[in-house]
Amino acid sequence: MTTRLPSLFVLVSLCAIPLAAQTVLAPAATAQSANSESADAEVPVPRTYGEAMNWYREAADAGDPKAMFYLGLTLEQGLRAGGDPKDAIAWYRKSADKGFALAQFKLGQLYQFGQLVAQDSAMARDWYGKAADQGLADAQYNLAVMLETGEGGDVDAERAVTLYRDAAAGGIPEAFLNLAGLMAQGEVVDQDLVAALQWLILADRAGLDQGDSMSAAVRQLLGPTEIADAESRADRWQTAHGDRNRDTGLPQ
Repeated sequence: MTTRLPSLFVLVSLCAIPLAAQTVLAPAATAQSANSESADAEVPVPRTYGEAMNWYREAADAGDPKAMFYLGLTLEQGLRAGGDPKDAIAWYRKSADKGFALAQFKLGQLYQFGQLVAQDSAMARDWYGKAADQGLADAQYNLAVMLETGEGGDVDAERAVTLYRDAAAGGIPEAFLNLAGLMAQGEVVDQDLVAALQWLILADRAGLDQGDSMSAAVRQLLGPTEIADAESRADRWQTAHGDRNRDTGLPQ
């Protein structure tokens, strides 16, 4: 018999990708891109913001997928004089078609929320899936939410759980809450209150308090041995995965 518990609201994670973190990108960093057809191009290292913008354009024109993405970002945010934000889509597509995960994720966001393009949840799933397959944690999380809720296609709870686990390992703490909700509710996957408490403990350790009421409810249904088991599982998970930072795919 499945025990009914208070549900958690679905959290949709958005990758902010602050431009300030990207303008430090130099040709040397881009040359490390396995997807770049112009990795060996000799481009002077930009010394000013204006030079960096020009370098993005030159490298993008030369076929560098990372530069294509950053050029699209500057156009979207209106940081390139005379640029049209809608032109960003073309550069994102070119970058994404070359396999650059951040561009694929960005297109997923734009299609999911209808920004610069017509809203298309199925297309959002497709682009999130491409980025998720490359290990981008935010894409794994967002795709998992869509699979859990059925947005843009059929519900696939089993794949959602797998992707939430991957996202959690990639540094997305909100995935702890969604995993806990699935395990506690037992509506689309088998109920497992010990596993639910494990994820709630990890969420609490990550500084998220949205699961406090569910944690209290789950603890009332478990005995001391089961609670100790959940805490032990949480300890082992942290030992195996450490305190990982959010994996956004940005250059470090």
